[in-house]
Amino acid sequence: MKTDSVLSFRAKGVVLSAVLGGFLFGYDTGVINGCLLVLGDEGTNWDVTDQQKELIVSSAIWACAVGALISGPLNSITGRKVTLMSGAAILTVASLIMAVSTDWKMLVAGRALDGIAIGFVSMTGPLYIAEQLPGDWRGPATVCYQLMITIGIFAGGIIAGIFAPVQAGWRWMLGLSCIPSTAMFILFIFMPRSVRWLYFKEDVAGARTILTQLRTTSEEVDTEMAAIKEDYERVKADKELGGTGCTVLINMFKNVAVRRALVLGIALQLFQQLSGINSVMYYSSTILEMAGTSPRMAIWLSCIVSTANVAFTFIGLYGVERAGRKILLLGSMLVMVMGLSLLGFSFVIMDLSKKSMPVEFSSGDSVCTVPEGAWKSCYNCLEIPECRVCEDGEGIIHCLPDNATALIEATCGADADVRKECKTSESWLAVMGLTLYIMGFAPGMGPLPWTINSEIFPNWARDTALCITTFTNWLGNSIISQTFLTLSKAAGRPGAFFTYAAVALVGMAYFFVFLPETKGISLEKTDELFRSRKTFIGFQPLQQTKEGEEEVEEEGS
Repeated sequence: MKTDSVLSFRAKGVVLSAVLGGFLFGYDTGVINGCLLVLGDEGTNWDVTDQQKELIVSSAIWACAVGALISGPLNSITGRKVTLMSGAAILTVASLIMAVSTDWKMLVAGRALDGIAIGFVSMTGPLYIAEQLPGDWRGPATVCYQLMITIGIFAGGIIAGIFAPVQAGWRWMLGLSCIPSTAMFILFIFMPRSVRWLYFKEDVAGARTILTQLRTTSEEVDTEMAAIKEDYERVKADKELGGTGCTVLINMFKNVAVRRALVLGIALQLFQQLSGINSVMYYSSTILEMAGTSPRMAIWLSCIVSTANVAFTFIGLYGVERAGRKILLLGSMLVMVMGLSLLGFSFVIMDLSKKSMPVEFSSGDSVCTVPEGAWKSCYNCLEIPECRVCEDGEGIIHCLPDNATALIEATCGADADVRKECKTSESWLAVMGLTLYIMGFAPGMGPLPWTINSEIFPNWARDTALCITTFTNWLGNSIISQTFLTLSKAAGRPGAFFTYAAVALVGMAYFFVFLPETKGISLEKTDELFRSRKTFIGFQPLQQTKEGEEEVEEEGS
């Protein structure tokens, strides 16, 4: 991190409290990944289908989108602090509901409540950090928020691995999140309200008092208060800035700078999701199981992916103020394309291997059969949804119905390892592809959509704009999570990952042209970039424009 100012003790408390929301966001992602593999294993006979699993995952994500929409007006009315405390309280209740679920429908209800709270936290956490910290700490601190998401994902994976062998372990996996959510609620009791929110609510004295606690010198306080005052007076003087409810939305779309920033913000969040990140994070254990590893081993191998996610986020923490946002984002997406391509090619190779891998079909079985004269391969066996494979003591692989317990025990033994996939020697390629993808995502495309979105909107539009962009993120997230298993069957597993790679390439081209460098520019000045320019080809930070130049661009747009 390269910063000129020093963080006060109070400002450090702000960061610590807010990033706990990131941890909860990540834990929710990481733990459901392992939970899906052992759901209902204590004898409840839930018999959860792929579609129901997709609903369990996506219910929280659709609810996150709703939570993000609600959090916009909630932030405007009650402030950032109250919104974050509400999210923490709801998360605690939701985790307990999930832990005691009696069927998959109750689990979906708990996940939906959990999602609303995550929607509050994911929108408000980066916003609260950006508004409370000095400009040169804004980037590193919002990357810290993403770092805590990755640590939460890692912790969720470890907890899933520990509790997977335990009867009803999935209940512990989901219920333990009540501990950090309760801690977050308690910490926020002692945290200050947003300086800018207070000023725009006309509590100038309260805003100055809090800013004095958050800055280390009186010069910093005076300079920042003057900038906030100038922005506040500009909004008050111009009837086409600010407003409430539908008025602020109308004014946002009428204002050329905000409109351009909003399109960019939506694109950042959409491309983050549509390039497949949550297919990897929610389903990494499932992807590794597809590659031929056992469910327990898949859970632990997914921890390698989570470890890479944590480790490489530190590159973003170091580079966001040194290299800048734009070059870090584009480099990140390039490595993501490489990882997704390797993942796609690994499944091409594994599918070819499975097509040449012989298996024995039981002569007395009418379910797992192939046409007369057809090659009896592992691939043909697993094309039949009701069929699984197991290996006998002599190393021969058998294709048998999943529910034929007696036949499986008679053929492969009482302790048979029944799998949905065949073991292949190429499965390490899938682990490499997943890890390379995360190595690219973690330092750039993970944190920067949140960082940039918290910077590019003026104070009067920030709540509503972040509400829209965060909703877009969760909308893309829900589309990906609810369609991954279906897409991998319809387009083939290689086709799914090649599709995500193509989307990431389109995103790279778009951001090369339309993304400005916001490093080192104050929150009150970033919207000037969009008033003066339509495109931003290149990587150098732009100089803040003069008032006259802004007016010319406004009139010509």
